[in-house]
Amino acid sequence: MHPSSDNVAPYPKKQARMSRNSTLTLFRQVFSLDMRSIALFRVLLGSLLLLDLALRSVHMKAFYTDDGVLPRKLYLELTNRWYWSLHGASGELWWQILLFSVAALFAVALLVGYRTRLAAFASFVLLASLMNRNGLLLQGGDQLLVIMNFWALFLPLAARFSVDSALQPHLSKQPNPEVGINPSESPYFSVATVAIVFQILYLYFFTALLKTGDAWVVRFDAAYYAVSIQHFATPVGQWMAQFPGLLKVATVYVLGAEFIAPLLVLCPFFWPWIRVAGVLILASLHVAFMLMMHIGLFPLVDFMALSLLIPGALWIKAQQGSRQQKRLESLRAIRFYYDEDCGFCLKMCLLLRAFLLPESTKILRAQQYPDIFAIMDRENSWVVTDANNKPYIHWHAMAYLFSQRWPIKPLGWLMRLPPLMGLGNIVYRWVAENRGFMSTITARFLPYRAVKTKAGVLGSLIALVFFYAVTSINIYGLPQVKQAIPAHVDMLTRVARINQRWGMFVPFPLTTSNYFLIPGQLRNGDQVDVYELTSSQPNWQPPEGYYPLYESYRWRKYLGRVDTTKNNNVRSALGNYYCRVWNNQPRARETQLASFEIYTVKARTNTDGVPKKITRNKIWRHWCFAEYAE
Repeated sequence: MHPSSDNVAPYPKKQARMSRNSTLTLFRQVFSLDMRSIALFRVLLGSLLLLDLALRSVHMKAFYTDDGVLPRKLYLELTNRWYWSLHGASGELWWQILLFSVAALFAVALLVGYRTRLAAFASFVLLASLMNRNGLLLQGGDQLLVIMNFWALFLPLAARFSVDSALQPHLSKQPNPEVGINPSESPYFSVATVAIVFQILYLYFFTALLKTGDAWVVRFDAAYYAVSIQHFATPVGQWMAQFPGLLKVATVYVLGAEFIAPLLVLCPFFWPWIRVAGVLILASLHVAFMLMMHIGLFPLVDFMALSLLIPGALWIKAQQGSRQQKRLESLRAIRFYYDEDCGFCLKMCLLLRAFLLPESTKILRAQQYPDIFAIMDRENSWVVTDANNKPYIHWHAMAYLFSQRWPIKPLGWLMRLPPLMGLGNIVYRWVAENRGFMSTITARFLPYRAVKTKAGVLGSLIALVFFYAVTSINIYGLPQVKQAIPAHVDMLTRVARINQRWGMFVPFPLTTSNYFLIPGQLRNGDQVDVYELTSSQPNWQPPEGYYPLYESYRWRKYLGRVDTTKNNNVRSALGNYYCRVWNNQPRARETQLASFEIYTVKARTNTDGVPKKITRNKIWRHWCFAEYAE
């Protein structure tokens, strides 16, 4: 027996355990999400859902009713069997208005974190339903928005900066919890966070793999072609087209960023600054896209997704510095004083602290402070004091609190204006005189409720299944993979509305700029421009810019699909729509639209200085029947 055998043998096992622990620590570090980043993501998600609804509502009748471009009979013919839609239950406008309104209410609830899990689920259901109702409108931003809404269901969205976090049960008894480990301050790690991080990066990595055309990997003129697409380019993009050499560098940057930045985001070394570098590189792509191309909400949705990747160290760094620390200390010195017999008053203080001030700001019972209670009793008002113990009452206290932090500080300034101050004091006095009624209302609609901050087993298993599904669908979407997407993967991703292929400008960007001409003839023989819905004759001269010819980016996407589709029923439905729109106007019978033709005008982009070749192709001719006339 060797003397050293008892001492040497355990060390390799100990080192292996240490190595495994170190690897697990690094893995958790990379795939954990900071609660503050999750809260920011929730606010951005709710805001984008509202903005998306507002933009879609402008063309609600045209795109989502039976009087529009896709009546339900054609919708059922075109839609995949796994797609479902509440919006398709009725073709009436009132039904769409109802669903849009309900979706907006849930989006607001998600934005402020009220009944957050229900709001996130309902928002996902209504968004997926809306997208399924008319797939001819959809672009990459729509797909990413519903995907991120889906993955949001697996996150503790309400843990910070929310109504739900402000009204946790333990705060009803002790509104000032002792300093210690707060679950809402710890990074959140689960199977879902692993899936979400990869999902965000799939957008970049797989689209880079799909960019196989010579414009991307041989000639490097893809960026030039992209900014030369007249129906996409902004004035900045059109100006950049003057610099083809610089745009070659931009092409290399885009492709390199899409390959390298995801690796930087996943790198566990030099944490967290190597991740910050990766996120900033990806964000720079969307800043450029937003400046140079009209692509709807896509860049904003990408910023929302990237917000989840902000590491906690960046939030801590933002609070460091003597000036910031001094400001935080001043905010922490603010005190709320409320009537201990008023449950409604305590809830309002908790809500205002959650949204406007640090969590360590004190909320105190006025009855325990004689000087403060004397003010409250005399003025029938809550009391707020600043760092210098200066008291504020009535609406003045509310305006003071709202003016403490950006980005809502301007709202506080507005609240101080004499007309709004007078109105605010009237509202405050009414509330103060009806505190019993307000307590009853808040007990019903703002109850104390615990916020879950740990992943459950069932949720983790479901997240794992869908992580497998989205990974599979991205891999099977590559041209190098010759096999078809498995049926079960196709079904899972379509039912959950997370099917995806990140194919904008792949394998090469568009090389033609398009716009539409629709000359028509009235029953009296006059020639008209149906596309502009005016009585003037169509202008066959090429315009300086193409994008202003489209009512919106959704109309641009839809008309592009009309141009490329092989289904003539789609073109016929558009024709019927134009007949209804024209002939339902208050006109004499002889000015009714009789027929029209749909032309696409295409200008090809060249990089050799040769003038662009312009072609005009007729894709459809339509006759308006008498049923559309008044």
